[in-house]
Amino acid sequence: MALLNTPVPYPGEIWVVVRFLASQSGPVAYDTLRAFLEPHSRESKKLTTVHHALSALRSLGLAEEGSDGQDWVLAGDLATLSWDDYAAFQRALRSAVLGLRGHQPAETADDLRRALVWSLTRDPFSESFNWVVVDSRHQRDAPDGELVFVNDTRWPPFMAWATSLGLGAPAPHIAQRYIPDCTRAVQQVLEEHLPPDTPVDALDVLRLLREHIPVLPGGVLSNSLGYGLADDRTAGAALSFALMRGEYEKWLVLSSDSDAKQPIKVQDPEQSSLRLCSSIARQETAHV
Repeated sequence: MALLNTPVPYPGEIWVVVRFLASQSGPVAYDTLRAFLEPHSRESKKLTTVHHALSALRSLGLAEEGSDGQDWVLAGDLATLSWDDYAAFQRALRSAVLGLRGHQPAETADDLRRALVWSLTRDPFSESFNWVVVDSRHQRDAPDGELVFVNDTRWPPFMAWATSLGLGAPAPHIAQRYIPDCTRAVQQVLEEHLPPDTPVDALDVLRLLREHIPVLPGGVLSNSLGYGLADDRTAGAALSFALMRGEYEKWLVLSSDSDAKQPIKVQDPEQSSLRLCSSIARQETAHV
């Protein structure tokens, strides 16, 4: 079952199941999960949210069923999760969906990855989306000419998944709209891989981000779907938005050296041309 299809729960509902499993000291019986999380439905024979959340986690390699078919434990990047560490849940979910950290890209996430790639080619500086906008203007934007979303039922779960993965966000001041804001994912990747207060060559940072967020333009998954870049030094609108936001929020310093041989090109809405950036430094911030 594809992650954008019903009855797969939204990530927020999956987090509830993950958090309960993480709070226990060992395997948890399926009936125990039902009793604590869905006491109202214990007598029902219908498959419930807990069942579908566990199935989604298993398809992503993030939960395992015991040999008796009854007990469940977290697996993969969630195996040692602290029950209150939502940021770690985000990172693990993103790695599983994108096929990172030893995960194989699950077939259940094919539609989600394809939609993320399309979304991150858009411009969060000037565009926001709801289903009407996507359906009327962008459904044929994919290079293969196929629909970006098979139908309108895929749009609400896509917004929920993109937000939980740190690759999208509700549009500020515009109700029920979405923008491809990948700031949270960018911040988490840089916190994990860049030492604080140490300028790093901007092109190396750009390559690092594309490696760990391969749905960005220039990343492996984006390229494989036909969204190649003519110039790999161009950050692209979505990534530029995240870098500019990091500078505005003071957890990034973007510098330009006039003698730099390979500066990257960042979109800046306050400039008439692309901004050149030769080094990027991460500033120490509160944990996200």
